[in-house]
Amino acid sequence: MKHSIDLDGDGFSPDEYADIKQCLEMLLSIRKGGQPLDREMGIGFDEIVGCPIDVARNMLSLEIIENVDRYESRVEVDSIEFEDGVDGLLCPHIHFIKARRGDG
Repeated sequence: MKHSIDLDGDGFSPDEYADIKQCLEMLLSIRKGGQPLDREMGIGFDEIVGCPIDVARNMLSLEIIENVDRYESRVEVDSIEFEDGVDGLLCPHIHFIKARRGDG
């Protein structure tokens, strides 16, 4: 999956920003089942491939949101927009913001 990450830097130190961006890049490139100690980590590409485009977008969005929520608590997904690539490839553009903490 080709993706682009847009991380809003507000509230992060330069080192923290770089670390989060690197973690997000890694997290979103892992195929579900590929991590020996955590088979649930990653994106379930195999389940998404072959689905109608609207269903695939929804499934991929859900996978991204759930993985970020579970494995990278410093940020949250603000929005996901898709660019339809060549040969039916989905290219998500994901915008992240600093996670809001507390009871609201």
